[in-house]
Amino acid sequence: MPVGQVIRSHSNIYYVLVDGREVECRPRGKFRLDRLQVRAGDEVEVTLAPDGEGRIEKVLPRRNCLERPPVANVDQCLVVFTLVEPEADYLFLDRVLVHVEQAGVEPLILLNKIDLVEEADVAAFVRLYGDLVGYRVLPISAAEGRGLDELRRHLAGKTSVLAGHSGVGKSRLVRALEPQRADVRIGDLSAKSRKGRHTTRHVELIPLTGGGLLADAPGFTYLEFQDIDKWTLRDYFREFARYQAECRYADCLHRKEPDCAVRDAVEAGAIPESRHRNYLMFLDEVEAMKRW
Repeated sequence: MPVGQVIRSHSNIYYVLVDGREVECRPRGKFRLDRLQVRAGDEVEVTLAPDGEGRIEKVLPRRNCLERPPVANVDQCLVVFTLVEPEADYLFLDRVLVHVEQAGVEPLILLNKIDLVEEADVAAFVRLYGDLVGYRVLPISAAEGRGLDELRRHLAGKTSVLAGHSGVGKSRLVRALEPQRADVRIGDLSAKSRKGRHTTRHVELIPLTGGGLLADAPGFTYLEFQDIDKWTLRDYFREFARYQAECRYADCLHRKEPDCAVRDAVEAGAIPESRHRNYLMFLDEVEAMKRW
């Protein structure tokens, strides 16, 4: 039975990429009875009718699944970030990174609009999130095409999803990567708030010319820590892992406990103080949610 990947849906119709060909499919009635939601990115078994249409027979087990946006089997999350227009929002960046880590998806931070900032500012960000925290960081300019050839190499053969505030240039980036995608709207920055307007309304996996799929999806909105507790939150700050085994207490939350190796690393400059500060804010939020 042919296996394909769902690239988008409309109502109860799913468009599945099977051997490089897009097939319009409907799910078996059992999916409605089982209340199984088929998502973009799902790998499915299909039967093909003589008229070219198909029917989804089975959804194969997912490797992972994001909730916002709702997409399955993601290889990497492209977290688009800017230092200006809109201004850098490190709290939001760290919030997204926690959720991506929780989902078991590898992040790639795309520092966009580098044409609008000084090289020293770009280098400082790369040192902060690349050297100290340990993420892959790729400086790019979607408007000028800088860094896009290297980005294409990261995209080939993978299913990637875009994340980031509205206005950071996600739609423009898709247009720069796939110029024929004239249907992707580019959101303008509000002159009053300098925050972008949401322009993308649904999840769609775009087959890329150089290979791979890119999820052009609704922007990440406010993400709550519904399935994260205070004991697991610290595990999603990857730079903590190098030090927390040296804490006096195995259950150290790196807040006020004595002999905390993570806090010592922050004071020594080995862990960014801003990351630890945001972690403490998230920790307070998680504890407040659990009290309700």
